[in-house]
Amino acid sequence: MSTPVYTYRRSPALYRLARALRVLSAVVLVLLILFTVSVVYSTAQLSHDPPQVGSFSAGFDTNATMILAGSLTLSNPGYYPIDGLTLVAKVDNATGGYLGAFAFGPESLSGQTTDQIPINLYLPVSATGAGASLLTHSQILQVALWGNATFGYLFPAGIALNQSRSWGAPFDHLNVSVGEPTPNGSLPVTISFENQASLAEQGSLSTAVVASDGISCGSAGWTLNVATGQSFSQTQDIALTPGCSPAGGSVVSAYVTTGYTVPLPPEAIP
Repeated sequence: MSTPVYTYRRSPALYRLARALRVLSAVVLVLLILFTVSVVYSTAQLSHDPPQVGSFSAGFDTNATMILAGSLTLSNPGYYPIDGLTLVAKVDNATGGYLGAFAFGPESLSGQTTDQIPINLYLPVSATGAGASLLTHSQILQVALWGNATFGYLFPAGIALNQSRSWGAPFDHLNVSVGEPTPNGSLPVTISFENQASLAEQGSLSTAVVASDGISCGSAGWTLNVATGQSFSQTQDIALTPGCSPAGGSVVSAYVTTGYTVPLPPEAIP
């Protein structure tokens, strides 16, 4: 009886290629699923740690300009980098008056890192307008933040949020009161305020009594050395120019120190 002979025959090349492609496709599919799950997880982590704007501190610059100095903290707790990050923020005062805006980017932020970006808003300060409220009213500023980026190399992402941040005014509750003219032709003027800003006020208050026709009737100066949290209240008799009536006019003041002069809101004289 003869022994059977078995002959091994390889599968056709096309069949082997198709089988390899099926295996490769399955592997790629699994990797894509894992990648997508990890991106979703990382995105969820981002939503729990959005950008944060720190409290603003006060500063002054030349040409009657106030500096709002703060910081923007960006965190990426996920596994993948954030690329092409651009952010824009708008700052309003407590009554909705527009104060200024700042922009950041485009920048990249690696995975599982945190970065802190300095913010400096330079605001022209006049005696009127939204910026004037920063001088005399401690308040809550509204920061609207929005931006765009690419996350996980492929996925576009957007952000929009609103945050509230406290502001301490350097001349909080500024009050200028005027008494009755004295027999010797002077006008008692009392100035009071509290320094709620993060800087000490060292310099002077230059004050003028201005008649209704715009002519100055007299002026005086107050020396200032007011630390953060301290109050100021002083009265001076301002000598009036003979024949110059302050009735219906105003008291105009400005904070003067080395390098800059900041006008303060005028106070009407009854």
